[in-house]
Amino acid sequence: MSGLGAAAGLVLLALILSLVLKKDAPVIAFLLVLAAGVLLLLGAFAQLGGAMQRFAALLQQGGMGDSLYLPVLRAVGVAVVVRILAALCRDGGQSALAAKVEIAGALAALAVSLPLLEQVLDLLTGWTV
Repeated sequence: MSGLGAAAGLVLLALILSLVLKKDAPVIAFLLVLAAGVLLLLGAFAQLGGAMQRFAALLQQGGMGDSLYLPVLRAVGVAVVVRILAALCRDGGQSALAAKVEIAGALAALAVSLPLLEQVLDLLTGWTV
């Protein structure tokens, strides 16, 4: 829980400082929020490492190989990156660029999920691609 408390403190501090700086120095406020977001995500990914190892071990116990869950994890990763990039674009006043990031993300998610679709088709029809 200490990680969650530290994350909450970081977010609140960055939010308050960015609100104070936004009127006089909007670029600095934006960079402050960006840096806080990077620190928050680095901490979250550090905690995720152990959980992913346990998740992979559980799936191996159940007889499910990497080829089934890796495309799903990649699609989730694409979704997270796209959501963050689109929000940053909108915060920077570039909503058209945010829309293009979302379209590119949808195409990337489709591309990384194709191996899973191939396996489903193989399972249903016995057809190998």
